[in-house]
Order: sequence, then structure tokens, then C-alpha cells
Amino acid sequence: MTAHQNSQIVFLPGTLCDENVFKFQRQIFPKAIMLNLRQSSSMAEMVELVNQVAAENLILIGFSMGGYVAQEAAIKFPQRVKKMVIIASSSEGYPEAEKNLVLSSLDAIKKGPFKGITDRRLRDYLHPDSYENLELKKVIQDMSGSDAKEVYLRQFQAAIERKNLMSEMEKLSCPILFIGGIDDKIITIDSVERSALNCGAELVKIPQCGHFVTLEKPQETNNALINFLS
Repeated sequence: MTAHQNSQIVFLPGTLCDENVFKFQRQIFPKAIMLNLRQSSSMAEMVELVNQVAAENLILIGFSMGGYVAQEAAIKFPQRVKKMVIIASSSEGYPEAEKNLVLSSLDAIKKGPFKGITDRRLRDYLHPDSYENLELKKVIQDMSGSDAKEVYLRQFQAAIERKNLMSEMEKLSCPILFIGGIDDKIITIDSVERSALNCGAELVKIPQCGHFVTLEKPQETNNALINFLS
């Protein structure tokens, strides 16, 4: 894996996620930096966290919302981003169906208790086989943390800003890899495929996999990363 010896790998987690969303990927990239996006309430703040990484040359690996942040960062300072991996995310902005679902429940979240992704909601996020994995579900739900409500409201405020990046992404020259779960109901594989085609990126489609690609199919994800970064 000599291609990244002179670049710093940076992991960017998704909404309500912490370092554990990349727990299996950190095993093969132990020197990677993990950004904490839980305190940011705007996309600009998240992109600035990437900009503050000391290394000049970056390899960005973003999951879900983190994949969108990676794209925004690469567009803002393309000279620093040498490679980019976008997992369970696309360049088409905030999916309307997901945005409307969140907006419809926002008042209830603000007024009542909120502990993160419910077991019922996990059915939408996970492939049916993954949904039966109690250990996997616990990892996802534990990531929400005791401050889930505050973090979610901050990150939603940032995520609502997600615009369509297709025209900007097609101008990038760095190598890009998109990884998507074929059964992802949140960011559909069709959206991921259109995004990859738009910018001439490589594409890996993982079968029997929902949205939490890095946790549902860790070996397939790691193989794709190793092949791309070698």
C-alpha cells in the first residue's frame, strides 16, 4: 500500500457516528486520523476541520454525511486531496425523502427524549440479515451517545445544507472511489452509481448490504479500500 505513504488518511464519520463506524477499517489503517464531526453545526465548520489537519496531502474516507463532507473539502482545496473514498453517500445532495422524514419528526425530537436511531428505524438502515445481528445493532445504537439529541440537532442543521455537487465533482482530477450497499434505502445504489459515473470514479457495489456498509460488510469494504489505495 505504497500509494498513501506520503499522504495522511482521514476518516470522516456519519450522522450520530463516532470512531466505531470505522472500527474494522482502523485495523488496516491504524495511523489514520479520525475527525470528530459531532460538535459542528454547519457544513463549513466540518470542512474546516478537514482543512485543519496538519498534513499537506490528504486521503479522505467518508461515510454517509462524512462522505458529503469529504466531497465539499475536495472541492474547496483540491490541491490537498490526493485520493477520496465516498461510502454510502452520493453527490446528489440530501435525498428529498429522507429530508422530509426528518423534518416531519424534528419537533418531536426537540420536545421529547431522543436517544438516537430506534430499533424500528434500523430496519430502514440495515439489510434484513444485518438487522438480525444484535451485536451490530448495539454498536450503531451505542454510537449515538448520551448527548444524542444535541448532536443530532447540530448535525441536522449542517446536513440540511447539503446541495447537489455533481457539477463541481466532475471537475476534480484526484482518483475517487464510491462504495455503496446494493440494498441501501437511505442513499440508493442508483444515486451512488450516477455520482461515480459523473466524475469518472471507480465504483464498488456490495450485495446484501444496507446503509452501514463499513459495519455490515467490513471485509468487502476493507478489500475495496486496499485495492484502491494500493
